[in-house]
Amino acid sequence: MKEDVLFKRTPFGGFDRVEVISYIQQLKSNQQKYKLMLDEKEFQITTLTNRAQTLEDELSQLKVSADEYKGRISDLEKEIEELQKENERLSSTDAGKTVEMCDELVEAASETAKQLVSAAEEKLEKAQKTVDEIIKDIEGREKVTAKQAKDLLKNLAERLK
Repeated sequence: MKEDVLFKRTPFGGFDRVEVISYIQQLKSNQQKYKLMLDEKEFQITTLTNRAQTLEDELSQLKVSADEYKGRISDLEKEIEELQKENERLSSTDAGKTVEMCDELVEAASETAKQLVSAAEEKLEKAQKTVDEIIKDIEGREKVTAKQAKDLLKNLAERLK
């Protein structure tokens, strides 16, 4: 819109009423359009903020799961130590079989522990990457939306002068 609007004058010392009303309606139309755009941007910010919160909650849950896995690993390591001690105590011919069984149990427990740690670390890394991407997206959109809103309000204020 123009900053200064000149209206036709009427022969009896006023302005052309139809032209003034048309201009006011145009201003209202623009104001509604800007309000819809602003509402849409606010909705996008809300949606992205909710998504970020959801991902942060998931990350917290994954951290709890990781702590549980660490506890299980610790328990398995203790069990391994106990089996190794028991293995040392056995000295008969059956001891050889027991040693083999213990070695297999130790190997299986170690492998399970490694798999649990690996799976938990992968989930944590993926969740952290997703959270970082969403935070960057939200920050970018907030800057754009704030500038657009400021420009729209500035334009509206200039038009209403």
